[in-house]
Amino acid sequence: MFRWSIALVGSALLLGGCAPGHLYIEEGVVESIDQRLEVQDDQINRLTGTQLQVIEQLAVTQETVISRLQATIAEQVKPPECKPVPRLVCPQAENNGSVMLGGMEKQLVGETEKVHISPMDLVFNARIDTGATTSSLDARNIQQFERDGRRWVRFDTQHPETGEEISFERPVVRRVRISQSISDEYERRPVVELHFTLGSISHTAEFTLSDRSHLDFPLLIGRNILLDQMVVDVSRQYIAPIDFLFQPD
Repeated sequence: MFRWSIALVGSALLLGGCAPGHLYIEEGVVESIDQRLEVQDDQINRLTGTQLQVIEQLAVTQETVISRLQATIAEQVKPPECKPVPRLVCPQAENNGSVMLGGMEKQLVGETEKVHISPMDLVFNARIDTGATTSSLDARNIQQFERDGRRWVRFDTQHPETGEEISFERPVVRRVRISQSISDEYERRPVVELHFTLGSISHTAEFTLSDRSHLDFPLLIGRNILLDQMVVDVSRQYIAPIDFLFQPD
């Protein structure tokens, strides 16, 4: 733009010198215009340099802000820390087969144990079943009758050593309704109270009477005996001490 101004001034001088009566430019005016143009060029250059400096400073400031923001985000949003997975360790059993758990001494039993049942005075191989609500005893030829106004039951059970069937009579505490897995029908089973001894635990509990001749174990120990008294280690068998010196209640 400034070079065009100089060209126009030069054209005016030529016209003034070649054509009388045209515009004349006094001597020294061109030099003054050139000086002013140079001053303007310097100012423009200085302004352009200042703008570049401002842009560079803004770029540096922007990078600094972004770096600090990223550091803040990284500090606030930390990756999850992998906490150690707790391991359930069975407490060390004492010499009597009991363990301390939750501040209480409990009998440690395996998936199968020997259990003494009174008043029959027989020792059965029993399956420990935490899924069963009530314990159960093998009983066959079950007959219910009344005695002194109470309901009683007569049943046979097989001697665990000789295989001989022995008859027993017990008062009926209640009857339970059991659903059959192969049909929609229900079976009502009598419940009697028997005294049992398993390890160091010995007291009276309820047992349902049912034919278990098709099962491997004539006796099943359920939650009504296990609850709050025993800890089951399903990886072991016959670990409870055999102590049948307790007398029935």
